[in-house]
Amino acid sequence: MSDQKPEADWTDLAEVWTAPADSAGGDPGPERDLSRALRRRARLGALNFHIEAWGAVLAAAAGGWFAFRHDSPLIGAAAVAFSLFALIATLWARRGLGAPDADTPREALSAALRQARAGLKWARAGQAISLAGVAFLAVMAALRPAPEVAPVYLGGGALMACAILFYERHARRSRARIARHEAALAELD
Repeated sequence: MSDQKPEADWTDLAEVWTAPADSAGGDPGPERDLSRALRRRARLGALNFHIEAWGAVLAAAAGGWFAFRHDSPLIGAAAVAFSLFALIATLWARRGLGAPDADTPREALSAALRQARAGLKWARAGQAISLAGVAFLAVMAALRPAPEVAPVYLGGGALMACAILFYERHARRSRARIARHEAALAELD
């Protein structure tokens, strides 16, 4: 074992973290990878949030239009209720995430931990929205039972089941990232 305290490793990392990128021959190294990953995940998360939020607003508008146009208030109400639930779940999953701060290793790890926790919430919200989608399809099938539309209902249900499995995979990956980031933060202390 060396005579060096464990904090020295983190001090070295902090020095490399704050050093100009070109001081090491232009190679930013693995310590900058976390910072890049934070920014990339933040951009993708913001894009995903806007797609989901605006998609929910458009779905609510489409449901209202359908209800008015086809004199189907129950279907319209179900579409609006589903869309509002999806919007609320999306807002809940991304609430308070903000832009990642990555000026120090601790800030970067804390931001990565917040992103991983938001990813877990997003996965759970996605599963809840998928289940609500199945409920919406059931309402549609009950109110508009037409044999020619049955494949659409079944296909939609299968798509929702696949989405639930996808979100579970994402939840597992998020839990693993949470554990890694918590362990790294504990090492800093």
